[in-house]
Amino acid sequence: MSSLNKHTKQTRTLYAEARRKQDRLDQEKQLRADVEKELIQYFQAQKLEQKEHLESFYPEIYEFIKSKAPGLAWKKYAHEFFRSYIKKINLNRRETLPLPNLTFEMQRDQPVFTMDWIEKGHQIDEIIDKLWDYWILAKDNLTFSDDEIIGNIVISAMLYSGLNQKASLEALLEHLKDPAKIRKIEDLNIIFLEPLSPSYGDLFIDEKTIRKSRNFIPDQITRLWLIHFNSRNIRTVNRNVEDYLELIFNKIKLPFNLKSYKLLRDYANFNWMQLPKVDIDPALSQCLIENTVTCGLSEIEFERFLHPKFKYQQDTLTDSAVEKSPSIVGQSPSNDDIQQALDDVIKIHKDLLQLIRTSQTDQSIDALIIKYCIENTNKFNEYSKRVALWLISLYKPELEQIQPLAERFNFCVNQFQKSFQQNKRLKDGSIYTYYSRIAEPWLTHSLQYLDSEDDLNTNLAKIYPQIITNTRLADEAGQPEFKKSSGQTVRMLKRFHSFQQTVFEAEPLELESIAIQNRPRARIIGPITYQAFMNKLDALFSGTNSQENIYKTLKIIYILAYRTGMRINEILGLRVRDLEGLSCLSVWIQPYGSKKKGNLHQLKTDSAERKVPVYCLLKADEYHLFHSYVVEQRLLNQQNLYLFRNWNENSKLNKHTVTTPFRMIMNELFKHHDYSFHSFRHTAANHLSVLLNCDYAPLVKNLTDYSEEEYQSIRTELLRNTHGQNHWFMIAHLLGHIDPTETFKSYIHLSYLIAGHKILQYHPDIDNQLAKKMMGYLPSFKFLNTVKDSAPFNFEKHSVHLSQQLLNNQTDWLKSNVEDILDEVSCNTPPHDFFKYFAGTKESKVSFAWFFKCLNLLEIHNDPDLVSEEMCLPVELVNYWYENAKQLGQLKSQKNNPRLFDLNNTNHLNNPLKPAMIDTVEERTARNYFFQNIQNIFEKKPDQIKAVLETFLNRVTVSHTGIHYRWNKIDQLESFYSKVKDLFPHQFWHLLGQDLVQLLDKKKQPLLLKLAKSSTTEHPTTQEDYVRLQLYSTKDAKALAAFKFCLHLACIGRPRSLELQVAGLEITICC
Repeated sequence: MSSLNKHTKQTRTLYAEARRKQDRLDQEKQLRADVEKELIQYFQAQKLEQKEHLESFYPEIYEFIKSKAPGLAWKKYAHEFFRSYIKKINLNRRETLPLPNLTFEMQRDQPVFTMDWIEKGHQIDEIIDKLWDYWILAKDNLTFSDDEIIGNIVISAMLYSGLNQKASLEALLEHLKDPAKIRKIEDLNIIFLEPLSPSYGDLFIDEKTIRKSRNFIPDQITRLWLIHFNSRNIRTVNRNVEDYLELIFNKIKLPFNLKSYKLLRDYANFNWMQLPKVDIDPALSQCLIENTVTCGLSEIEFERFLHPKFKYQQDTLTDSAVEKSPSIVGQSPSNDDIQQALDDVIKIHKDLLQLIRTSQTDQSIDALIIKYCIENTNKFNEYSKRVALWLISLYKPELEQIQPLAERFNFCVNQFQKSFQQNKRLKDGSIYTYYSRIAEPWLTHSLQYLDSEDDLNTNLAKIYPQIITNTRLADEAGQPEFKKSSGQTVRMLKRFHSFQQTVFEAEPLELESIAIQNRPRARIIGPITYQAFMNKLDALFSGTNSQENIYKTLKIIYILAYRTGMRINEILGLRVRDLEGLSCLSVWIQPYGSKKKGNLHQLKTDSAERKVPVYCLLKADEYHLFHSYVVEQRLLNQQNLYLFRNWNENSKLNKHTVTTPFRMIMNELFKHHDYSFHSFRHTAANHLSVLLNCDYAPLVKNLTDYSEEEYQSIRTELLRNTHGQNHWFMIAHLLGHIDPTETFKSYIHLSYLIAGHKILQYHPDIDNQLAKKMMGYLPSFKFLNTVKDSAPFNFEKHSVHLSQQLLNNQTDWLKSNVEDILDEVSCNTPPHDFFKYFAGTKESKVSFAWFFKCLNLLEIHNDPDLVSEEMCLPVELVNYWYENAKQLGQLKSQKNNPRLFDLNNTNHLNNPLKPAMIDTVEERTARNYFFQNIQNIFEKKPDQIKAVLETFLNRVTVSHTGIHYRWNKIDQLESFYSKVKDLFPHQFWHLLGQDLVQLLDKKKQPLLLKLAKSSTTEHPTTQEDYVRLQLYSTKDAKALAAFKFCLHLACIGRPRSLELQVAGLEITICC
């Protein structure tokens, strides 16, 4: 009976907490055993107990422990064992040895708030007081010179926007010379600065020059001065930062010198950190000051993130294409030449490795390589040729060996021999190190430059940094230890580059400056791109039941990476037992296994061990898919089963199984991109940064795909207090970082936006008169035309107008074919919403002919139910058109005349619904152009289309084919033409009236004047005393009815969201 109880206790399943505790104890026991074995072996080899002055040997033991320790825990146990070992020795010694001790230096960060900061802050306050006096006492906006406006931009950016570094201020001046790189998200302006940076940045210029992306969000005050700068169209910026600041200090009657400049840079944060409603935590303030290393997104990457431009022609991928796809980065499967180049490099790589590892041969390695090069000359490109010759040169071969090779590879034998005269011959055992550190990454990274038009020396400067950081190899091979040997790599690269200088006349490069550079990959996958990516994945595997397992696995892996930021090695290493919970699943990321068993799974760092609350980070449909999958795997009830594994076997998935489809889909979506699987991790980090540190609008709303309910749910689950500083540690923990330093440095790219938006919440207490003075008020600022000068300026009310005033021509940036591509690549598209589009457009999926036929049948039958059945269209849609058409037919002018139909000539119809069909070639051309463009313009500028249709309904008459205005309302016609001109081909527009060129004002009516000047002798003249805007065909010598025809039909088939109000009439036309 007792044995039965004992057996029951052994087999009883422990709770998760008890299992984790037992696992930690087992790991600690194993680690201590490894430490003891390693140190005893070392002590015995050094004959430690026999040494006379053992204490002097302590430093060597410390160094040994340091070199052997794979982590902090191992080092801790090693020092504990060393101390215990000395205690044991002391038991048998007459004079005891001092116990080993190792001092760890711990230094806190300098506090932000110090007495010196407060004292210097009072000096900042004095500057601000005088600055406001200077602004307030100015007579008007013309009082400020151009240079003063620039100076005010600089000083307000320092005092109110957090732009305090000299390089960033200089970058701001560079921006002002050509203020094009500026965008907006709702009322938030973003200026893309590119300051020089000594060793950290995402924008590589050359081996000595590196810049970083600094997203500058101007505060309310700085924005007013920037608007003033724009309204004056200032473009002459020929002074430096100090000169502009000195000009302002002279105006406020304060001395300016280098000390004053330093005071502003170091202590301006005393002001902006304490502004009312600016809830900025210390971590973000340190980012703005640039004490914390971080970088933003470049304009190109920000555009790709927020408004991606996909390929217009989407190629069709198949699941077999994924299976057959090679896994070398940079391949384009459709290009035969590149494919052949890849095959050649792969063969050279494999063959050289085999030659290097050859042990049973009577020939030297250099002789084997020379023989191979001669036999396979046609397979070598310029890059592989250079590295092969360098490997040969390391052995200092004889002249007779080199001569035949020189004839094949076309190089100078004398220069080749000169390259290794000062070097010793390489030992056979060292060649593999040179090959793995230099040759192998050189072959890999040089592939992307095979078709480059740049000079080869330029490409060298790009390849070397990749070899030094070894990012790609480390990431793909899962061996981050590659990065620890950058010093040795640099020394080897120096030798390689010296060889290229001698033999191939390469230009000199400073490799040390490259080695110390740190360049984060500042790229984020936007929600639109992610949606298109997942749609493409769905389409890729749709209808292939045999591939359902691969599809589901890939989809869940991509979801986990995008939402949680887990590393690829962490995801692929997950076992079913690492999932905890029933309804609310969490992932326990932990190391396990051993080399002996062949299942060793290590994490990148000790801090990477963590639990990730998947249940709150995934969207509801994503979590349902993941939860169902986990339940399926649990029901298999197999020990140590991988969560994601190869078909019919419990083996971990290869990384290329995941990264190859990712790369192929992204290549199909974009012509050019730099996204990798690791970009998912960057995306999750930035999503979390805005989710946990911002209100829902505008950043979370515009930069992520989370709804407001999901936003609140995630915050409720993750945040335990409201302190912003804690939020960054939460993000660092979820990413597996020990603190947020690395998180900011390598992953957070939206910190400037978050901080800038917080600073933008400060609304200074100024009146409208001062605001107009600071922004350089112009009559075109219509939003200020009716306000009283003495009333307080309402920043919140005018925020959208202010943000718009800074923008230049942004049409190219906003052109994105997102919706077309999402429709094309989507396999499970939601039901089409007919009411969102103008009928007759491509987007509506109701052709013009179908729409017009439907209206024709409605005129005949007056029965929407019957027509919808015959036309196979939703009855709600047909009835909507019918009601719109009936209301429009009743429109009358103030004189009670019909506006759209001549009731005396309606082909005997009592209640006409549509205009008569147009039939000439030019009429049809104008009609087709109209329906091709109206939906696109409406989506970008709905108010513009609304104004066009409302004006049309208010001004149209039966007797004229166009729109006419009397001269006292000519400005209204200018406004209407500016809005309607893009809806019809420009060659058909015509302005009819008397003495138009003489009477039109080039400042008030520039568009109409230009149109009037384009008239020819083929156009008609008139004696009427009003001006008519119309479409005219010189070929047919008549006005085109397409103008009224198209606008009338657009009013009938308009989107339901577009409400039209016709002034002065009893009927309001709405949805």
